[in-house]
Amino acid sequence: MTPFSRRRLLDIAGSITAASVLSALRPVRVAQAAEEKSTWNVKGLYMEACNCEAMCPCVVGNAPTSGLCTVLLGYHVEAGRKGDVTLDGLNVVRMNVSPSHMAKGNWRGAFYIDERANPAQREALSAIFSFKPGGAFAAQAGSVAEVLGVKFVPITFEVQGRKWKMAIAGIGDADITAIEGLDGKEIRVENLPRRPFPYVAAKSTHTTYRDFDLQWEISGKSGFYAPFAFNSA
Repeated sequence: MTPFSRRRLLDIAGSITAASVLSALRPVRVAQAAEEKSTWNVKGLYMEACNCEAMCPCVVGNAPTSGLCTVLLGYHVEAGRKGDVTLDGLNVVRMNVSPSHMAKGNWRGAFYIDERANPAQREALSAIFSFKPGGAFAAQAGSVAEVLGVKFVPITFEVQGRKWKMAIAGIGDADITAIEGLDGKEIRVENLPRRPFPYVAAKSTHTTYRDFDLQWEISGKSGFYAPFAFNSA
């Protein structure tokens, strides 16, 4: 074989080897990019208001005081990101109805997402605050009989000391105040199952909801507020 032919053969072999390496790396890079895009974390302020007598027995695994549970759960994202999409300052409310003991399932639910979110943020929040695989509530999916829908609406979330409020424009709202404990301090409930942060026990001034085929208007019932943090890890 002439030197030229030998060099040419080595060049071709090198090109094939390099191409093989690049081909092997490409799926890894694609997978890494997809993983980075799906990675998310959100943290902020959480409040809920339900129809149980204060304090709600559901948080320790007991049945609702009135047989069924109707609850609004609000999330104000102080800092959050999904991939390269920032979610700071946006709000989400989840509505949940359980016809009996929550452990028995057959829940109905709906999600309300801040109308201020742009298309990328709406997509991110819809994925995070969901029962879908990879969502914050994926572990509860087996208990859900029906998701009534996801709506993009104006949502407000206000904190004034021990008074917390949230409102879904034209649909519902909740206004809760911490229950005064010993020496005027908040009553904090810690180490609850599936709730890693201390919860402050509260009572509602009023809670209303009207959407789909559901409606309720109650006062003087259970509420909680707390920080929250979810992530995809």
